[in-house]
Amino acid sequence: MIIEYRQPNSPLVAPGGMECFARDMTVTISADGTLSAAQAKLAEFNQWLPIDGDIQSALGELVENNSTGPLRLGYGGWRDLLLGVQFLNGKGELITAGGRTVKNVAGYDLSKFMVGQRGIFGRLVTLTSRTYRRPVEALSARFAPDVSFVNTLMPSPLRPQWCLLTPDSLFCGYLGDERTVEFYRRGLPQRKLMELRRRSVDEDVSHRMNLWSAPATFRAAVAPAKIQDFIERAGVQKWAADAAFGVVKIFQAADFSKLQSAAEAVGGKVFGESQRSQLDGVYNDAERALLVRLKQAFDPDGKLEPLEFK
Repeated sequence: MIIEYRQPNSPLVAPGGMECFARDMTVTISADGTLSAAQAKLAEFNQWLPIDGDIQSALGELVENNSTGPLRLGYGGWRDLLLGVQFLNGKGELITAGGRTVKNVAGYDLSKFMVGQRGIFGRLVTLTSRTYRRPVEALSARFAPDVSFVNTLMPSPLRPQWCLLTPDSLFCGYLGDERTVEFYRRGLPQRKLMELRRRSVDEDVSHRMNLWSAPATFRAAVAPAKIQDFIERAGVQKWAADAAFGVVKIFQAADFSKLQSAAEAVGGKVFGESQRSQLDGVYNDAERALLVRLKQAFDPDGKLEPLEFK
């Protein structure tokens, strides 16, 4: 992969700036720009970034924390959307990786490396992402809280763009133009439905945020089929789960050791939301050693976020 080094004063766009390439369906955005500002600008071209997250958060923060949410089932996460980034390493060098085209990498893709690294290896300055045509409307279907029903929908024409499991419901969401949404409305099995609502895209975004984006104390990663088993073993009542990917967010105080035992019993892992960069219990020795070497390469003087061990 060719990595371009630039002086720190030459980012692709100015702070807070954005350059839209509507015909290519890509956008280059300053990392300090908010998701709300990006969506407002892209709406002028009937496009959007299909990302779940705090709309007032900076896009760089969302990428560095890998904040996507349930919508990645239909559109992918940041690793799928990002085409290129510019970031400052610990030496203050501005590194440009990737670009506006899809096939622009001959080696390791540093754009993907920036996703979820929490400022440990670099600070994002700009990002280039693919965009999607903005849906016209949305459909929300509520079923009984049976995660196995997702397996019925996934290989069918009724595959949702997102699905969330809560203690009392399974929510499946669909987005598209009026004709597409009507197809989903007619096709969903009426006998299993508890509620079916057509609504605006903004209402759909707000509903997902209410279900998913509340502050969490812990996050677990388990196989989707093991979500209910994990919840029962953990003994928690306030939670929500991405039923397609097995990510469980816990919204209450809980005993970490009990959660860890419950996760390990079903072949998963659990993380404290405050454990931003603590690696013990998350990676094995070889993985930890590799991360330390990467830290030394990108931030030899320790000027970025620390790589901490519990």
